[in-house]
Amino acid sequence: MPYPPEHGKEEPWIGAVRARSLCVVSGKGGTGKSVTSASLARLFSRHARTLLFDADLGVGNAHILQGSAPKHTLGDVLGGNQSLDSIVHRCEENLDLIAGGSGVARLAALSVPDLAALGDNLANLERDYSYVIADCGAGISETTLGFARASDSLLIVTTPDLTAMTDAYAFLKVLGKRRGDAPPMLLINRAQDEAEAAAAAARIANVSKRFLGFAPEWIGWVPEDRSVFDSVNQRRPLVLHAPDCVAADAFFGIFANVQQRVDSQHPRGLGLRLAAGAAVSLRMA
Repeated sequence: MPYPPEHGKEEPWIGAVRARSLCVVSGKGGTGKSVTSASLARLFSRHARTLLFDADLGVGNAHILQGSAPKHTLGDVLGGNQSLDSIVHRCEENLDLIAGGSGVARLAALSVPDLAALGDNLANLERDYSYVIADCGAGISETTLGFARASDSLLIVTTPDLTAMTDAYAFLKVLGKRRGDAPPMLLINRAQDEAEAAAAAARIANVSKRFLGFAPEWIGWVPEDRSVFDSVNQRRPLVLHAPDCVAADAFFGIFANVQQRVDSQHPRGLGLRLAAGAAVSLRMA
């Protein structure tokens, strides 16, 4: 999906924008992307009003990790039965959720017109928030790439597993350099120790720099911890379920790094840029 207009050419958008956006992605499933999104959303909400957008369309599970049971999902919106603002689900004070559909084929392969419409509706909604956290599907679908390119900040979650690192690099390769933006952030999850995490981060950075001309910024690592598994089964974000465990302690430090970088970015509007990118795709089709 092509980029929307560069900064400097998009000033008419800015007056309507409030929320800063963070897109959380992974090259493959099983890296802990949704666990990361769940905890970061809770921590962002302690500072300002936050919207967690489950952009893992078709197999969304962000509601499970928040212990919520929304009545409606994006499937209802794209089916024409609900408006986007009508499906906003309150998880707790300062944290709202838009749930992705589960087992909905149309969501799994979202059309460009649907993506454009979704962006337009999100643009109206995100003005009510300070932060929007998009938990995107694993891999390199056009929907995930669209969200990744439209967001103000991007966080890639991987593990030290060779296949996970290879897929993280593949995602960076397909994404390309986000022009004028800060580099993507890189989180190494489920590492045995800091040395293993550092080696994985360096490997991805070195290959990316050599072949892509840019490298992600390593912002921290999370150790392997049984408490993560338990928190998922209990349907609670890790930072609430076991705030004193070693993995949660790591997430608190990572959040400080992520928030600093997100706050340093000018909020350009996730929905606006998502819709603009889709519109460019339609014109080029």
